[in-house]
Amino acid sequence: MEGTTSTMEDRRNHPRRAVCVPARLVLAESFTLPCRTLDLSESGALLHGAAPLAVGQQVTLEVSRGGARNPLVLEAEVVRIETPEHGPRRHVIAVRFEQRDPADRAALMALLGPAEED
Repeated sequence: MEGTTSTMEDRRNHPRRAVCVPARLVLAESFTLPCRTLDLSESGALLHGAAPLAVGQQVTLEVSRGGARNPLVLEAEVVRIETPEHGPRRHVIAVRFEQRDPADRAALMALLGPAEED
């Protein structure tokens, strides 16, 4: 179809910003996986890490806010996993955030920093 695209960028509700900080995926009360954010938006994140995950799996993402501050804790759903064919078996994991309260949204916006001007 002319003029129609279906890229991931077109399907996003919020623009993503490059934000690289330590994070953890919590899969069960006692099972966590270290990872790093590659980018964040109000509605999701792209992560890098070794992960035995499945698309559709519910996870808790704990994003470091630095220093002695508590991590930002967000419930999320795994929406995409990319596994490299060669090299270290580090996955790229896309998650979509579930419902967030106003305090979580404010903390997430602080991590994203000021909006960029066009």
